[in-house]
Amino acid sequence: MKILDILNEPWLILPEKLRIIQDIYLTHLHGEKLSKEDINAILAKAEPKRDSNGKYEGYFSVDGSTAIVEIHGVLAKRFDLMTDISGGTSIQRIRTAFDKAIADPVISSIMLDIDSPGGTVDGTQELANTIYNARGKKPIIAFTDGVMASAAYWIGSAADLVYINGDTTWVGSIGVVTSHLDVSKWEEMKGYKTTEITAGKYKRLFSEYKPLSEEGRAELQERINTIYDLFTGEVARFRMMDQEKIKATEAKVYLGREAKKAKLVDGVSTRDRLISNISKNPQTFIRRMQIEADADERRITNGIIS
Repeated sequence: MKILDILNEPWLILPEKLRIIQDIYLTHLHGEKLSKEDINAILAKAEPKRDSNGKYEGYFSVDGSTAIVEIHGVLAKRFDLMTDISGGTSIQRIRTAFDKAIADPVISSIMLDIDSPGGTVDGTQELANTIYNARGKKPIIAFTDGVMASAAYWIGSAADLVYINGDTTWVGSIGVVTSHLDVSKWEEMKGYKTTEITAGKYKRLFSEYKPLSEEGRAELQERINTIYDLFTGEVARFRMMDQEKIKATEAKVYLGREAKKAKLVDGVSTRDRLISNISKNPQTFIRRMQIEADADERRITNGIIS
């Protein structure tokens, strides 16, 4: 897969972050054109080993008996150029960390520590379903003190409960974005022209070497709509909400307690308080937090925001 193909694929990410990533990739286009496989091979890292305490070094940290799985930065399915230059996280690495935490008998609960604007579509649904299907095995809490948007929210919504730390956190952006990058004018300035030979009209319908056609735009929109329906449907299932209410958010990013009103989060707490509470009695933690969340929702409904 070429770098331009990566740029033109659908993303579950804040649009402004996507523009930054595109600018970075375009810078690389001016140099050697590496394939995605080449980049993966260059940046591939060895499998981390267990540390002296028996934990999986590099996968998750431990506070008491709670595993802290970090989901930070731009998310991509594999560790590649994008995760390297953006300080992002590999979805495969997150899933490995989560699976190891679930299987580790010393770990009694899991916190997904999220600070991410989202990322690629590829791999997100699989990770979210892995988390959702693990409910009941160990308490799983998603927490953010920064941003939990788009793909990151899809993943976080799969936890038993979602918490934020205060009024300056950003949550939501339940939507899909893509773009078409036309480099034909750039090629013209450089003095050459690329002509593609294809078989099958959809093979290069979105070719970056020519302007996007109306047929190509319609096909892209159909793909985006399909992913959007899947995204909103899965969040609705995880959060036990009506899908139309999720769609009614219109991919808005909610600030702090606005996310509680929209029922995208269950409560406000500090990271330390959550870990302390979950460590005391993991078996009853989720139920108690749900009761607190229900009480908070009643106060919001009555106009008393605590």
